[in-house]
Amino acid sequence: MSTMTEMPVSERAEAWGEKYLTRLTEATRTRLDALAEDAERVTAAGDGGRVARLGEPGGAYVAFDVAMTSPLQFFGDPPFAPSKVIAAGEQAFIYAYIFVNPVVNVPLGWRIPPSTQLGGRTWRLTLDQVNLSDPTQLVPRQVKSLTFSAPPVPMLTYARFALDTPDPGSDPALIEANVTLDILDAGQPFAAFATSFFDYDDDPGFLFVPPARAGWRNQIPNRYLVYRR
Repeated sequence: MSTMTEMPVSERAEAWGEKYLTRLTEATRTRLDALAEDAERVTAAGDGGRVARLGEPGGAYVAFDVAMTSPLQFFGDPPFAPSKVIAAGEQAFIYAYIFVNPVVNVPLGWRIPPSTQLGGRTWRLTLDQVNLSDPTQLVPRQVKSLTFSAPPVPMLTYARFALDTPDPGSDPALIEANVTLDILDAGQPFAAFATSFFDYDDDPGFLFVPPARAGWRNQIPNRYLVYRR
């Protein structure tokens, strides 16, 4: 049986994605259980008396969402060191995790949970990247699409994007990554974009800026740098 370090980089990346999917699923299930305990206190009045329509946010109820990671590289021995500063030509990956809520919430308009509604439906996940250092240099859009299984669909699904890291020339290229998600089937107006990402790099801080440990970032751009070695 081969060890993790003997595996090709693509296989290491796949194994990491599966392992993190398990961890994220456990954490999400714990969170949903905690919300279920408070369900009796969540009423339509909390949303101004408005009943949510299909695919729309409903108060504290999140029907359909997506989150992403900062770039990760898989070199050396585990635990692998993530990196937002990448040498040209190196392999790096971004992961996106799709959430489909399996919980019923009648007061907020969800008599049939999304995990049932979206069974057999096709999702499209798109990674858009912008070269902030030179907007005239287009970064290829990456699209992944797959059909959910019969209901109930998995609470979490993930996709892995291999980043293009061409030589930017003498000036490093600062890239911003964004992920969008939608359902392609007619009559299923579910759509989302990643407003949060898990940053696997510790930030050492600078002068009066305190350091920040790896963790979730919200409403902050997911950026990385590609440089000529």
